[in-house]
Amino acid sequence: MEKVTIAIITCKRPIWLARLLDALQEQVFSENLTLSILVVDNACDKETKDIVDKRRSGRIPIHYDVEEQAGIVYARNKCVSITTSMNSDYLIFIDDDEWPKEKTWASDLVLSAKKYDADIVTSHVISVDEAGKQNWATEILYPAPDQSEGQELSVFYTNNLLLCKHVMTKMSPCFDERFAMTGASDYHFALKCTHAGFRCIYTDAPVVEEMPSSRKNIKWFCRRGFRSGIGFTRSHIFEESLLKAVLKSSILSIVRVIRGVLLIVKALFLRSKGTLVDGLFRVCSGVGTFMGLFGVKHEEYKKIHGK
Repeated sequence: MEKVTIAIITCKRPIWLARLLDALQEQVFSENLTLSILVVDNACDKETKDIVDKRRSGRIPIHYDVEEQAGIVYARNKCVSITTSMNSDYLIFIDDDEWPKEKTWASDLVLSAKKYDADIVTSHVISVDEAGKQNWATEILYPAPDQSEGQELSVFYTNNLLLCKHVMTKMSPCFDERFAMTGASDYHFALKCTHAGFRCIYTDAPVVEEMPSSRKNIKWFCRRGFRSGIGFTRSHIFEESLLKAVLKSSILSIVRVIRGVLLIVKALFLRSKGTLVDGLFRVCSGVGTFMGLFGVKHEEYKKIHGK
């Protein structure tokens, strides 16, 4: 019997958390798997606890814990430490604004880890708006995947991710506190895992994410691009030689800005808002990639989007 812990980090999003917990209770899995759900509340929110308590009677047990120190890094590390103390064979991360597309999602990730002898398994995210539809904003945030089944990846994120037990043990603490409020701690973790020799593969086990209307604007995408660029640079500075990190970040910064400018020009001819925002997103990402060389930070997680 193998134990699987599905970890959710939440921060004042009770409605979305309830939707996810209800969806997870519908997961189908074989008799040789034991599933449990772990909710780590990073806001000590009474409404969040009430949501969990009302769903404890489901067939998949739910564990609730609190991480009082604000910052997604601390909550992620708590998920890892609790999962390790539970002696689980696998940890699966899913965000509280998501839900599995298929009822076999969790077991599909586990089966892929075994099939490909992988240390880490990931899949893509399908972004939709509040009406459940896709638009220019959702397509920029999560374009259609171009990975193939079983493909080895060097970059992955915790919005749809399985970690095997030995990865958690060797990499602990998995997530770096220097990224507590800035984001990109999962990109940095991926970089560390790659350097440690762990294999991550892609499998077709998507989750769906609701993109709130508060993010459907140019300002949010520009900030997101700027933050992701900074996160890239900081990650490589922390894990590689300074010369290598500076060269890599400088070149990528130029490439991102050029690609962004070309998209902006294209958007003016096509009169396409989506293409324009995508171009601005890439330009801001390039600027952020360069600014990260000077220690600039952007604390994205100070504002909570969602419900």
